[in-house]
Amino acid sequence: MNMGDEIEAPSILKLPDNLDLNAVSAMHAQLVELKGHNVEIDAADVRKSGAQCVQVLLAAKKTWDADGKSLLIGTMSEAFENTLKLLGISGEVLPTKDTA
Repeated sequence: MNMGDEIEAPSILKLPDNLDLNAVSAMHAQLVELKGHNVEIDAADVRKSGAQCVQVLLAAKKTWDADGKSLLIGTMSEAFENTLKLLGISGEVLPTKDTA
């Protein structure tokens, strides 16, 4: 295997337990810093999540796809998973490690 063939390990973005409107700016700033890298979202501690944060993740997914990088959900709490289901977000739209 050549050095250029190595797969980049994903950077981990750990989401806070409360993904409300106040968390959107901080999460967006963290994503901007990770742009150009493969990213795995750790949503294991999320207890409350709003649609605005999910919209930011969906926009980030489109950006990562355009850049040829991966962005997926690694682990998620039941609350975060339920929010995605309520919003109609499937693993095809916002992939998890299991659906990627």
